[in-house]
Amino acid sequence: MSKTEAGVSRKSFKVTACIDWLDVVIETFRPSQHQHVQEVLRGITGTKLWVETLDKRAGNVGTAFRLRFHDLLANDYQKLRKTLDDFAIRYPIASAPRITAIEVACDFRHKTGSIPETLAMTHRLQSCLFAEGTKHRQFDPVTRENRYLDHHGDRLDPNLNFRIGNKADPFAWQVYYKKTDNQQLLPKDRWRARVEVTLQGSALHEYGINLLADLQFFQFDKLTGLFRFRREVAPEKQAGGDLFKLTAIKINRKLHDATPERGMHSFDKIGRRDKWRKTRAESRHIEADSELQGAVKGALRRLTL
Repeated sequence: MSKTEAGVSRKSFKVTACIDWLDVVIETFRPSQHQHVQEVLRGITGTKLWVETLDKRAGNVGTAFRLRFHDLLANDYQKLRKTLDDFAIRYPIASAPRITAIEVACDFRHKTGSIPETLAMTHRLQSCLFAEGTKHRQFDPVTRENRYLDHHGDRLDPNLNFRIGNKADPFAWQVYYKKTDNQQLLPKDRWRARVEVTLQGSALHEYGINLLADLQFFQFDKLTGLFRFRREVAPEKQAGGDLFKLTAIKINRKLHDATPERGMHSFDKIGRRDKWRKTRAESRHIEADSELQGAVKGALRRLTL
């Protein structure tokens, strides 16, 4: 099997996109408690959905509720719309349902189910993801603590969830080896490498996702810019045959521990100044990973609701 410079070939994987979950806010004419709203939705969907009262009053009642949809309902606009129409028979809805958060994922599933190759692709996605977020870290389920990747010697572990951004940020990213769903172990043939981005608040307005109806004809490849992948430029290529420059590049990278093994953010402190001393958006030491970019763009283009 042919390998890329990054160690694992994208051609060995089928790449698909989906909505992992979707938060929708509805307003009802008559007040109720969240568990009653939840029970009506369970009767319609056969599933217990997460429901939160946003305007809780005396007696724990309210008229504004945030609902979280997963799986089929999150990926089928017509089924989701019918669910809310059926719900409105019991609780008439006062205004158009609004979206308050959405998580979009791209999955890389190995064509023959190879676990080592899938783990390698997880590491490739983690080490190549380039996102304008903060607090690059991995969550360790054993210690229940975050391992931050901001010191020399820190290294990515594909067995752990890689996260960029905070919970309340407009954008946040995750890359991990997906083996479970709803805390249940998936069959091995469904294990895959996953990269996902969460949009909320101003991020939704930026992309024109405000009302639930906006999703019906939304072109998800508009989100391609949120799935950016970079790789390090080979020192020899960057030096262009200049041995003194090659030595300087290697020393500079070693000095700052700039390496994909720690993540693309490790290159932020080098190669950011141009000849006019202005700050570049990206380090000269990294370049686009067109193979990953193309795979994700195609998957997002195929995603329709």
